[in-house]
Amino acid sequence: MNGARSFPSGFFFVPSRRKRARLEEFARQMPSRALAVLDPAERHSFLEREIRQAFGFRRVELLVRPEGPERFSSESTRVRDLLGRTQGILEGLRVPFLNRAVVEKLGVPAILRALDCTYVFPVRRGATTPALLVIDSAPRDRLGQALERVLLHVCDQVSPVLENSQLLASKLALQNRLANQAQMAQLGEMTARIAHEIKNPLSSIKTIVQVMEEDPGVGERFSRDLQLVNSELDRLAGSVAQLLNFARPAPEPLGEVRLRETADSVIGFLRRDIETLRAVIDNQIPEDLPPVAGDRAVFRELFLNLLLNALQAAGQGTGVALQAWEGMLEDGSEKYVLLVVEDDGPGIPVEIQSRVFEPFFTTKQRGTGLGLAIVRRNVESVGGRITLESPSREGKGTRFLIHLPVAPPPQQSWSQSG
Repeated sequence: MNGARSFPSGFFFVPSRRKRARLEEFARQMPSRALAVLDPAERHSFLEREIRQAFGFRRVELLVRPEGPERFSSESTRVRDLLGRTQGILEGLRVPFLNRAVVEKLGVPAILRALDCTYVFPVRRGATTPALLVIDSAPRDRLGQALERVLLHVCDQVSPVLENSQLLASKLALQNRLANQAQMAQLGEMTARIAHEIKNPLSSIKTIVQVMEEDPGVGERFSRDLQLVNSELDRLAGSVAQLLNFARPAPEPLGEVRLRETADSVIGFLRRDIETLRAVIDNQIPEDLPPVAGDRAVFRELFLNLLLNALQAAGQGTGVALQAWEGMLEDGSEKYVLLVVEDDGPGIPVEIQSRVFEPFFTTKQRGTGLGLAIVRRNVESVGGRITLESPSREGKGTRFLIHLPVAPPPQQSWSQSG
């Protein structure tokens, strides 16, 4: 909002000159004290606690616009919605803040009920409002013009602190990601060595078995045993291939992928497994869905791992549904595609749900525990986020929700003619 700040008249609380001076001094010192707290989450809590104690409020909450992969969580959706609605009301009504008297007079009381508060102050950064200072001042509904001015000054002081916190959080996330990448690279190198050590003798054993099968005397006598050995060799070869795949870094998202076509291709590849299990895979992904950013081979692997996971977990007669929608963040800042893969199997126990994306964690007797770990790595490599819900409906089933960024439109090249 541009222009001078205006204040409603008729205040019920006037602080003493000493208290007002103390609060103004608190506002001046707060940024340096907050910046001394190095952890961004603790700094956030520090600001809320200090403001609450300094003013004697019952509750103080800072609602900050979410960044990074967490922007797709349900809590992030709630925060973005409240930020968007509040900013629209403040700009539309041209008021510097909201309290009960203002919203009742202007006919928008629902926003304070949604926030369960008596005051809302915008924390501005230029023309944007990246955060809200939400205050429950009960039993006082009105604070008085002097305190409201101080709180507006507090918001001006909070803004650079939050900006610094976001930069710090980004730096820490980058450091953690680099440390994790280094750890995963070391683990991947070790995994690749082990996989190669296994792969070479497997190839030799496979060759020997094929020679034995071609021998009329041996092949006829030990036909069933040789088939079993071949089957186990194929299974082990598949595990080795998955180990090698895990050891390779995720490719850069250089292209665009159409999810419907990719899913159809994988379903065709799994046709024999689907028929053996008498399963039904219903691909409801719209053909006109916008393409997502990424590599087609990566998304083939994503569908393959998720579908195999569903088929193996749910067993005979399972049903799997693939759905997808185009969405947009509430503030209009970003488009995304929500991909949903849902089965009607027994579900995943709550006590292990937090571990299903960990490398080498599995509840299967014959599994590497890498399928979902690879899926998460590939989803995050394109800037997406994957979560699960289980049970998904009627006490059973598992639903994977994957938020994916929409591929940017191709850049057009313009030539000038002389």
